[in-house]
Amino acid sequence: MKLLETKNLGMSFGGLEALCNLNMAVEAGEIESLIGPNGAGKTTFFNLLTGIYKPSMGKIIFSGERIDLDTPYRITQRGVARTFQNIRLFNNMTVLENVMVGRHCRTKSELFSAIFRTPQFYREESEIIHSARERLKFVGLLGAGNEIAGNLAYGDQRKLEIARALATEPRLLLLDEPTAGMTQGESLELGKLIQRISKEGVTILLIEHRMSLVMKLSQRVHVLDHGVKIAEGTPGEIQSNPKVVEAYLGVGGETQDIRELGHA
Repeated sequence: MKLLETKNLGMSFGGLEALCNLNMAVEAGEIESLIGPNGAGKTTFFNLLTGIYKPSMGKIIFSGERIDLDTPYRITQRGVARTFQNIRLFNNMTVLENVMVGRHCRTKSELFSAIFRTPQFYREESEIIHSARERLKFVGLLGAGNEIAGNLAYGDQRKLEIARALATEPRLLLLDEPTAGMTQGESLELGKLIQRISKEGVTILLIEHRMSLVMKLSQRVHVLDHGVKIAEGTPGEIQSNPKVVEAYLGVGGETQDIRELGHA
């Protein structure tokens, strides 16, 4: 079943066409990856999916409903969450508070309840704290809940950003280069976390520069080049696709080298 689908999606910045007539579908329950050379339009695509940009043309359909006209907050409420290539945490807040922020999109208390601290407000705050702790436990950071987020090690900051995204209860999780800046060991550990998230029933769309991780985790891979989709298929099909080889390495590139390219 298609959870996400784009139809003739396009995005232009002045005279620059960042995405052109992109037709793409993500199946519910899968881990799928979006790769392509630097400047291919991958992060632009994520920005469109989450409402940061409004498309110049085309439609975005999530769970059977059009979302490209929605606000980012409404898209999050519908069940789409993301992380960023450059970590975006509230560095002066605690680890627990960062995850609580993500959970607030699911609250129902109105301004009156917040101002006057009604019983409903306290019930929801208690639920938010409990939920945030559960997410921290899931990613292995429960013991760091009272630490200042900015003091965490780099790899743990990546996990915290994922925990905050999970706190929104996503059906689709968009991960934008989650292993950027990590060591090989940290990347392998994060790959295991991504697999655990998938087993919880969350569909994942991954932008990732480590081709070994992409090929290990993905059921399907989509490839962009200069804003145009040039290929999609299983990891094996993508590794042997001449268009993909040329996009990364130029004419005459060695197919096996795709697995370990530094950037996607």
